[in-house]
Amino acid sequence: MINVNEILHRLIAEFQSIEQVTAIAMAGSKFSNYQDDLSDININIYYTELIPSETRHQILMKFSESIELDCPGEVQTDHCLLRDFPIELDLCYLDIEEIEKQLITVINEACVTRYNSTRIAYFVHYSNIVFDRHQQLSTLKQKYTSQYPDLLRQKIVQIQYPLLKSNSKSYYISFERALERRDRIHISSLLNDYLKSYLDLLFAINRQFYPIEKRVIQIMEESCPLIPNLMKEHIELLFIHAGRCDKQLLSVLDIMINQVTHLLNEQYLL
Repeated sequence: MINVNEILHRLIAEFQSIEQVTAIAMAGSKFSNYQDDLSDININIYYTELIPSETRHQILMKFSESIELDCPGEVQTDHCLLRDFPIELDLCYLDIEEIEKQLITVINEACVTRYNSTRIAYFVHYSNIVFDRHQQLSTLKQKYTSQYPDLLRQKIVQIQYPLLKSNSKSYYISFERALERRDRIHISSLLNDYLKSYLDLLFAINRQFYPIEKRVIQIMEESCPLIPNLMKEHIELLFIHAGRCDKQLLSVLDIMINQVTHLLNEQYLL
């Protein structure tokens, strides 16, 4: 009886036969330690020239009747539901030269922003390569993501740490004003942005690339030795206080920021 792995093997073989496909990798929670029954399968297809939509559609029709081409998002993506199994499949198409440019920008030049950190490095580093025509993808992993540069670590601290509280436009000050106005929508948006900066700092302290997986806290607990005490509990309290527009949220922020400050001082990053 045919199984999912056999179907994936056949699908990957179809894309391997396309000349402009230079590498294929499996990624996402289905191929990590963080899968569950809701996890889908991600196949990253690296190309040297764009693959025509008609070609992609013809391949996917062999495995699915439910196909969406060019789904909205930052990366060109096709989505389908496998014909014989209730499993969703995302195929992401990536220009390998553009990926290398992004890695150079992040890893070699330490050019990151508050919103765009090291996810591209995580994306490449933790990909499970199943096809690599000219060893280009393997070379990118070895050349750019095998180490976490000191300059990158310092740059993330310089950008993210002041945003927590010391900056005049910090999240802390913004929370104070939003709580006064009881602006629940703004508070929710602030909490999302604050946690991205807070977690980005902690991953940088631990020389870990920021994950693109959904279970970021679980990944941090398993991969980062330097994390604040009761971190998960404090994050849960933030959501509780935010939902109530409770100013106790600021007290929890103070604890969390003080803990991060202590870790940064221990690592001589401040």
